[in-house]
Amino acid sequence: MLRHQAALRNGLMRAAAARGRCLVLCYHRVAPAATTHHVITPIPPDRFAEQMRALRQIGEIVPLGTVLSFASKSDRPVFAVTFDDDDPCHVRYALPVLHDLGIPATFFLSGRSLSGCGPYWWALLEQSVAEIGLEATCRVLGHEASTAKALARACRSAGTVAELATRETPPVMDAADIRTLADAGMTIGFHTLRHAALPQLDDGALAAALTEGRSELESATGRPIELLAYPYGRTDVRVAHAARRAHYRAGFTTVERAITPRADRFLLGRWQPGTERADEFLAETALRLIRPVLAGRWDDVALALPQPSNG
Repeated sequence: MLRHQAALRNGLMRAAAARGRCLVLCYHRVAPAATTHHVITPIPPDRFAEQMRALRQIGEIVPLGTVLSFASKSDRPVFAVTFDDDDPCHVRYALPVLHDLGIPATFFLSGRSLSGCGPYWWALLEQSVAEIGLEATCRVLGHEASTAKALARACRSAGTVAELATRETPPVMDAADIRTLADAGMTIGFHTLRHAALPQLDDGALAAALTEGRSELESATGRPIELLAYPYGRTDVRVAHAARRAHYRAGFTTVERAITPRADRFLLGRWQPGTERADEFLAETALRLIRPVLAGRWDDVALALPQPSNG
């Protein structure tokens, strides 16, 4: 049975490759096992390495720019690996795995420390829950929730998040971390400085969000920033047009869609894997490669934080 399932899966992947489909993966946090206060469930480094080895066995992992140009000619599936947010875990845990396996990746960063910004709001929420507990944090934020993830969902649904004061400030990537990624040959993209849900902004604020902090990130990396990942994976046609006017090369959501040569370069999908072992991970990969690419409502794209498996 297992041999039959593997043969079927590999056949589906070859069919997807023949149709010119590519799959972009999106990770948020590679780190040791989660605790109960995490909003984004981390994928342990050894599990991330297992997934990357499995992916490399059945396809080609290429730079994101290669996916966009469809320059890779292969009868095997083509994949690209991306990361979102200014999490220091990218350098501490993900980069060594990528280096050891010779895998290129793109890191969509905000560059918050470069502009004097502190941690993202959900990092402060996690820290608050760790320090004073979930119930007390709920009272401060004015929401009821049974888990930290549920509290984060309530905050996003409300559209605003109250300021949280914590005894310790969660770490955020600094300039040295950003240079380490760039010097390692990784591509750096932009995730916007303040991580606002872009469809909710008026035209002026949207234009500012797409540019504020971009030049600082370019200075830190020494390279132009041409790729954009929409905060929370959310976009719509107006935001996509604004990203094009801001001279990005492409914009990425977190809608689980394979990329085809005909795809709109500013409405591209990515899949957020969970913590599955290799066999289940490859089955999920095959499913997303062959899933029909249907026209969707881009003003309703799914949020990147959290999702059931990995936040």
